Amino acid sequence: MGKFLKGINGGFSGKIGNNIGARWREVDYMRSLPRPSNKPATEAQLMQRAKFALGVAFLSPIKDLLNLGFSDLQQTKATGYNVALKHMLTNGIEGTYPDLEINFEEVLLSRGKLLPLFGLTLAETTPGQATLSWVPKMNRFNAFADDEVIVLVYNKAKAFFDIIEGTTRADATLDFELPAIFAGDELAVWIIMGHREGVLTSNSQYAGTLTVS
Repeated sequence: MGKFLKGINGGFSGKIGNNIGARWREVDYMRSLPRPSNKPATEAQLMQRAKFALGVAFLSPIKDLLNLGFSDLQQTKATGYNVALKHMLTNGIEGTYPDLEINFEEVLLSRGKLLPLFGLTLAETTPGQATLSWVPKMNRFNAFADDEVIVLVYNKAKAFFDIIEGTTRADATLDFELPAIFAGDELAVWIIMGHREGVLTSNSQYAGTLTVS
């Protein structure tokens, strides 16, 4: 794929012969159509395709959250979704094809300068309710009392995401409901810290998993 400067007629979009023109993030690109191949895919190719499909299926429902999560990276040519997907393909999927699965501990949902929560714990405290707790450590540089705690809960069995907001770093605890329909399911939980002005974030933090009773 090549980048080209506009001529007198400007850039082009679409297909001309064997070439495809496109524009993305203020940059014009041109690439050739791929050549068809009759060769069967190798196991390495099949594995890479399967990893890509698994990563896309997992991350696509939370694209907006990922774009927020990587918003303080000063990126120019990559969305938060693309950064998260690249990291997942490299670090977040394990196993041998075709038995691949997501390593929740290696999932990256955000990256930034805010401090993550200190002493984070996760537990089902009563039937139908879970509690996140932490030590509310603050400073005047990168850990503010009113930083928002953004919680992402993923139900693996139901492929369902839930985003919980409305709690701050200073609150030190967060209770959230576990629907009865989740009984017996395993939930994975991550935390993203967000600045009050919506610009800075923290590195995402894996809180762990729990099985709903």
